[in-house]
Amino acid sequence: MNKEILFEILVRWNSWGRKSIEKLQDRTIVHHIIPYLDAAFPLALIGIRRSGKSSILSLLMRHLTENEAISPTQLLLLNFEEPLFTPHLSIEFLEHLVSIYRERINPDKKIYFFLDEIQNLHGWEKWVRREADLKEHKIILTGSSSKLMSSEIATLLTGRHITFKIMPIDFEEFLIWQNIPFQTEIDRIENKPIIRKCFSEYLEWGGLPEINLTENKEKRNRILHQYFDDILFRDIVLRYQIRDAQLLQRLAEYYMTNLASLHAFNRIRNVFETSLDNIRRYTHFLEESQLIYLLHKFSFKLSDQQKSNRKIYVTDTGLRNSISFRFSQDTGKLYENVVANYFKNHADEMYYFANSGECDFVIKQEGKFFPVQVSASDLSDKKLFDREIQGLISAMQYLKQKEGLLLSDDLEQEIMIEEKFIRIKPVWKFLLRKI
Repeated sequence: MNKEILFEILVRWNSWGRKSIEKLQDRTIVHHIIPYLDAAFPLALIGIRRSGKSSILSLLMRHLTENEAISPTQLLLLNFEEPLFTPHLSIEFLEHLVSIYRERINPDKKIYFFLDEIQNLHGWEKWVRREADLKEHKIILTGSSSKLMSSEIATLLTGRHITFKIMPIDFEEFLIWQNIPFQTEIDRIENKPIIRKCFSEYLEWGGLPEINLTENKEKRNRILHQYFDDILFRDIVLRYQIRDAQLLQRLAEYYMTNLASLHAFNRIRNVFETSLDNIRRYTHFLEESQLIYLLHKFSFKLSDQQKSNRKIYVTDTGLRNSISFRFSQDTGKLYENVVANYFKNHADEMYYFANSGECDFVIKQEGKFFPVQVSASDLSDKKLFDREIQGLISAMQYLKQKEGLLLSDDLEQEIMIEEKFIRIKPVWKFLLRKI
């Protein structure tokens, strides 16, 4: 590829000769990443497509130039989803881009590499590992594959990295972007009606950044449909050479319609009249793309966890709502899903509980297991209240835990039942705190 064209692409993606005028919304995760920018090892930012990874790179680059006195010419952003790069992606091509940058922009100073959507570059791990071993430059990479969050990346980089999960914006960030005060108890009381309205919007549209910066609802839906197609066909069909793309799409829509539900692969195989292997492989690919994620049943025996049915959640409720069939009883499932997303971001481990009773979550935090029930039901109805409480108490007894949490639509109180302390708190209010 012509060197001048490549240099023009690099100039377009970087801000070497100009001050960036891009308006960027702050992200909480950025402040957790910043302390590691001077660490010797690579940083990996991994999340679903369009979750804001590229904007986070821009915020980190801005921090380095404005707060750390790093020259913009020391920053090199390479986007491996650039269409003109696609036919050439290889380590040799990467080296060629770096040589052009060295020749034209930064001959000899330390480089801060920002490598966006690295999974598109075959053999990237060897190059990153080599550069990390030399300890001459800083590497921050992003990717949309959950493989980069697993033990596989630890093996590829021999453990020398730190991974940050990039989720869609949470409810706190949603309110910050809407300029709604919520930080104090008085704020939450005075602004409760508008906060609840915002929570309904958050359930409906999710937390993908571009959606929350787009006002027109029709345009939002078009964007979400495009995201869904990109995840299926660019992140899965093309990458894994899927033969039956229609089955993959139907399975994705099935899972997203039936979110926060238990699924048995054998039953799903019968629904779609296909092989068990196809269902397992396609489910794995959907999980790899981070469109969905699976929860295991809680058990102290690993073998029981592996044999149990999986409970499936979606990474973004807006994506789910845009492409799934909708039912009147969805609200409870959506409540449960946003709580699952919260715990996915903040808890050490997460399971569902199904033993003598059923409880939505068992959370592991700081070495302890804690049960959490979620309900959108009218808890003034004694039957509904007792049903939710009994499931929670069953989990508390099994875990030998004296405290439990019931997340409600609007009820807030503390009760003692059978010498067990239960806090009841509205879901929206719970999401405005850290565990």
